[in-house]
Amino acid sequence: MDDNAPANGFSANSVLVRVSESDDTPHPGLPIAFSVDNGAVLLTTDAVTNHYGVAEVNVVSSRVGRCTVTVVDGEGKRRSTAVNFTERRSGLILALR
Repeated sequence: MDDNAPANGFSANSVLVRVSESDDTPHPGLPIAFSVDNGAVLLTTDAVTNHYGVAEVNVVSSRVGRCTVTVVDGEGKRRSTAVNFTERRSGLILALR
């Protein structure tokens, strides 16, 4: 998971979800739906787990603070995690003379 992206509307936090059987065997091909709160935007709302049982979503925001990403798998199991967006930092230097 990537966290603490700048709240500039285009830098993304990424969230990974891994789905496995009770014996830790990956569960590929499972549809996953994502949702988010606090004004953040998902770059995609749906994914399918790969052969490792992993699906990924990227989240952007123009609002500083925390948002919750909720994941629902094809069997209706729901989990949530939080990601943070930080104050924008441009790296530009403005000098008046």
